[in-house]
Amino acid sequence: MCGIAGIYTPGHAIDSSILDQMSQRLAHRGPDGAGQFIDHDLGFVHTRLSIVDLAGGAQPLFSPSGRSVTVANGEIYNAPDIFRDLAARSITPTSHSDCAVIPILAEQDTAGFLPKLRGMFALAVFDRDQRRLVLARDRMGIKPLYICRVPHGLAFASEIKGLWPLVSAQATMNPAAAMAFLQQNFVIGRETAIHGIERLMPGERIDLAADGQIRTSVWWSLTDEARSARETDWMQTDALTQFDELLHASMSEHRHADVPIGLFLSGGIDSSILAYQQAGAPDAHAWTVGFNTHSVHDERAAAQQLAERLHIPLSTIALRPERLFNRQVMALWAGDDLMGDAACLPTLELAQAASRSHKVVFSGEGGDEVFAGYGRYRPVPVQRWLRALLKPGSGGFRTRGRLDRTPRVLLTSEFWRQDDIWRDTQAEYWQQSSGLDLMTRMQLLDMQGWLVEDLLTKLDRMLMAYGVEGRVPFLDHRMVLFGLSLPKHLRRQGRLGKQLLRQWLAKQSAASINPAATARKKGFTVPVGDWIRSVGAHELFQALSRQAVIAEMFHLPALRQCVQQAALGDRSSVD
Repeated sequence: MCGIAGIYTPGHAIDSSILDQMSQRLAHRGPDGAGQFIDHDLGFVHTRLSIVDLAGGAQPLFSPSGRSVTVANGEIYNAPDIFRDLAARSITPTSHSDCAVIPILAEQDTAGFLPKLRGMFALAVFDRDQRRLVLARDRMGIKPLYICRVPHGLAFASEIKGLWPLVSAQATMNPAAAMAFLQQNFVIGRETAIHGIERLMPGERIDLAADGQIRTSVWWSLTDEARSARETDWMQTDALTQFDELLHASMSEHRHADVPIGLFLSGGIDSSILAYQQAGAPDAHAWTVGFNTHSVHDERAAAQQLAERLHIPLSTIALRPERLFNRQVMALWAGDDLMGDAACLPTLELAQAASRSHKVVFSGEGGDEVFAGYGRYRPVPVQRWLRALLKPGSGGFRTRGRLDRTPRVLLTSEFWRQDDIWRDTQAEYWQQSSGLDLMTRMQLLDMQGWLVEDLLTKLDRMLMAYGVEGRVPFLDHRMVLFGLSLPKHLRRQGRLGKQLLRQWLAKQSAASINPAATARKKGFTVPVGDWIRSVGAHELFQALSRQAVIAEMFHLPALRQCVQQAALGDRSSVD
């Protein structure tokens, strides 16, 4: 894990001082060192978090011939297999880093090297002979990559902060993205808060040639692969065996590291499964967080019970709501993108605690989307029909925004004019999966939006703020396609989702010892209302109204009333 950035302006020399600024803004992602490479019109920077090949894995990395050079963020989990294949052909990489395979494969097969990589990554490869730059992002969008046009070329970075030296002078807010964020708490698609800065999408690549031509293409499509992995009539025993094999394979690859690996443990289904896999591992350690309040579900007891059973040392973090929200400025800086999940605050606390002893942790993101854990996947035909009226062609899924019941007077007219755009984007994604069954389509939309732009963004940014890498074994693409191929009764039965995972967990221990196997899903909730009431309406409004962007988006008298209602316990105002 690390930070990467770069600029390619064919035929026009690079200003090295800009690269220095980009590197400085990504220093938190790579506290163990920094590297830079300039070849006239091409510049790469890399900030390193050393996890594999601690002594020799510094980037940029080169192919043995020196023709191809790369910077990459993430992990190539099948690198050991690729190294063995290269050795059989007498090819010696320049490093033992997992990412050292990238420039070699790219040099051998520029058009087809990406499907040979299995892992989480955002990468840039430059062919010094052909003067061609390739940017790419992993299949599921686990690792981020942002791009922006610059005079004569293109720039990229792991975070928007890394591009800020190039755009700050003319940066303007993107009102359509801001409105989508207010309605959903995240933004699906390419748009960011800043005009001109876009996300590279999961499974996408960009080629920038020496003549300045830019070509964007999809090298892996989740929706297309889901069509190929049509629902299979798995017998329960066969499905459990297949899941067990995929889980062991994924965990084995995800353990590839030269440093200890910890675990974020909630006591729920997903993290419990990972805990069973980590039991007995050397230097195993887990962290959990809870709140000293009765207003939200507390995960600490369940996590403690499981950790004791599996003999995994557990560090417990107890938080008071008022202290937690003192971290908001840090969380906003770390978050970087339009992601308003309040769970970023306890995640930041977990990351800080883990960073004192570990550089890598396992986390359970993806389990709910892949194995249908959310209650919203339960068919409610009338409710779905009513929501479809908000946006025809959307299937009625995720069309109701958080502001739909808010008086129009709250927002300025410029932002209300953007209100249909986010629903249009949702409908476009929904239509891409036409022909598939309803539950699979809902899962796909969540994987392309909520998972990538909220959960994975939160995990990446909050952990990297403290130099910690988060690994997500449930998002191995083979596991994802298996989950989408399960018959519906192995996904959901009534109110209980993740049926196959529950059955696997029940086999490991009695339900009385591990209640997650039979319990309904409990979301990771944060006591936002407690914090608002502890701060007070006047103080909160004063803090908000001092921000220029707030004054641009909201009518302040209406905002004051909303804050006052929230302080009195109005949950609709809190949301």
